[in-house]
Amino acid sequence: MYHFIINPKSSSGKGIRYWQKVKDVLDKNDIPYNAVFTRNMGHAIEIAENICIKNEGIKNIIILGGDGTINEVINGIHSYKDVLLGYVPSGSSNDLARSLKISKDPEKALERILNPVKFMYLDHGIIDFPDTGTKSRKFACSSGIGYDANVCHEVAVSPLKKSLNRFGAGKFVYISIALKQILTLKPCSATVIIDGVKKNTYNRVLLISSMIHKYEGGGLIMAPHADPTDGKLSVCIVHGLSKLKVFILMPTIIFGKHVNIKGVETFDCSTIEIITDRDLAVHTDGEVPDICSHIKVSIVPEKIRMIL
Repeated sequence: MYHFIINPKSSSGKGIRYWQKVKDVLDKNDIPYNAVFTRNMGHAIEIAENICIKNEGIKNIIILGGDGTINEVINGIHSYKDVLLGYVPSGSSNDLARSLKISKDPEKALERILNPVKFMYLDHGIIDFPDTGTKSRKFACSSGIGYDANVCHEVAVSPLKKSLNRFGAGKFVYISIALKQILTLKPCSATVIIDGVKKNTYNRVLLISSMIHKYEGGGLIMAPHADPTDGKLSVCIVHGLSKLKVFILMPTIIFGKHVNIKGVETFDCSTIEIITDRDLAVHTDGEVPDICSHIKVSIVPEKIRMIL
């Protein structure tokens, strides 16, 4: 039995169109399945929890949506030992699908799920919010505090995203808002504690991203050397740059070449604690669960088992 969690509104309605194609294949081949549509933000968490509670044995949970839907589903799964995840991407960013080379064609993505070549054991992270009381939030692909999270926050409420999604160009909204945000950015100071031991202080911090996969923001290569199976966060800190240098830096992220620029520091770790001198937006897979000045990001020991 396959349990489908479908975001019908992903990428401005692409989700429901993709689901119809998937449903036609399932029905034509008499494949048993349950399908539940998400109704609002956070609903996929509840759906995933119910699937895990009400069904015994191995649960084949198939996500049809974008990176935000994946984020909600993994936050609704409390143990992965009896879960197999599959993914039919229908979002505007699809960074996880890009990393795992999952086809954007829903029928091809479904074929991989129904006839898997292999399973992959993937890392995922979790963010704790020590000072605000916000519930811990897991992430599958990327997380960040500062500039990239500000972009995610504005993208989420932007009518431009909905308009561009109609033409399959949703990722360009990230670029346009990213450029706009540079004009109004206010860098901060931050204290960073790495693996509970090494402590550094940074001035004029633009962003601190903690990545599982290479991509965020619709294909920006924030962490070109990230390995989603190595049990480590791939961290990128951008600091000490003027606005002019930030403008010069931005295009290089498209190709992952920013890591060669002075003012960009990258490293791997298991945990990173970040304390900033003012409240900043925080994102997990493009969703913004909090605006605060103190977070702790860690790798979750248990891996996600995904159908490939």
